[in-house]
Amino acid sequence: MGFTALKSMKLVMVGGAVAATALLSACSGNNVDGNGSAAKGISGAAAVKQNPQGGSAGAAATSNGDVNCSELGGQVGPAGGKQMDLIAVQSANGSIPGCTEAFNVMTKYYELAPTQGEGPGHRVLGIEGHWDCALGAEEEFTQGVVNCGKDGGAEFMIKTAPTRGGAGQSAAPTRRFPNTTQTVQFTGFDRSVNMAQFQLVTWKKGGPDNGQFVPSDAKTYRLPVSKTAQVFGAAELCPGGEVALDPQGRGTNPCAEQALMEALTGSNPLHAEIHVDQNDNIDVVKELYRP
Repeated sequence: MGFTALKSMKLVMVGGAVAATALLSACSGNNVDGNGSAAKGISGAAAVKQNPQGGSAGAAATSNGDVNCSELGGQVGPAGGKQMDLIAVQSANGSIPGCTEAFNVMTKYYELAPTQGEGPGHRVLGIEGHWDCALGAEEEFTQGVVNCGKDGGAEFMIKTAPTRGGAGQSAAPTRRFPNTTQTVQFTGFDRSVNMAQFQLVTWKKGGPDNGQFVPSDAKTYRLPVSKTAQVFGAAELCPGGEVALDPQGRGTNPCAEQALMEALTGSNPLHAEIHVDQNDNIDVVKELYRP
C-alpha cells in the first residue's frame, strides 16, 4: 500500500467500544457493515502498512505465527470493561488477517454485542458482511475472550487474549486440542457460539456387548467445525449409505457437512474420531462403528 506507520499511536473510546487506530484511510474494503468510510477524526490515528499475506508490518509475531495487533494500536475491550490484546491468528495455510480489519471488526463487535448479541456468547453475525464474533467457551468465556471468524473461520480468524505481565508479553490464544486426533461422543451443537459440543471417550472392553465407549473425563468441550471439514460415515451418518469401514472401525464413506449437522442436532449420540487443526477447528470427522 505504500503507507508508513506513524511513530505514536493513541486509542480512544468511541460509542461504548474501543475505536480502531490502525486504519488505512485511502484503502477501500475495510469499512464496517457497509459504512461509506472507515472511522475518521481519531486524534493520532496511525496508518498501518499491510503485507500481501494480510498481516501488518511492525507487529511482532508470536511463537506460533500469530500477530499481536495491540503492539501497533493498543488494547481493545468494552467501554469501562477489561482491555485485552487483539490477536490476528495464523491459519493452517499461513494466512493472517490484517490488523486494520481486525480492529474494525472487533470495534464493531463491542458496539453491537450489548444490544444485538445472541445467546450467552453475545454472538454477532455479519460484521463487515463476512465476520462472525462471539465470546469463547469455558475458560475463555470467563476471561472475556472473543473469537471471530471470516466466512466460516477456515482461513481468517482474530481473537482477544489477556495480557501477561508487562508490555509485549501477551498471552497466546487459548487452544484446546490443536493438531491432535481425539475420540469423542458428540453431545450437540451450541448455536450461540457456533460450536460442536462433545465429550472425550475411550473404548472399554468387557460387559454384555464386549465393550463400550466411556467418558475419559466429566467435561463437555466445544470447538468450531471448519467450513471445509471432511466428514466420513460408517453406518448411520450418511443417509442411504452402506456400511463402509477401515480396519479400525472408522467410517470411509464421504458425507456432506449437512449430514454431520443433522447428527449433531439429533437425538442419537454420534461417536467419532476427530482431527483438530492448528487453529482448534475440527477439520476431519470419522464416524466410529462397533457392531
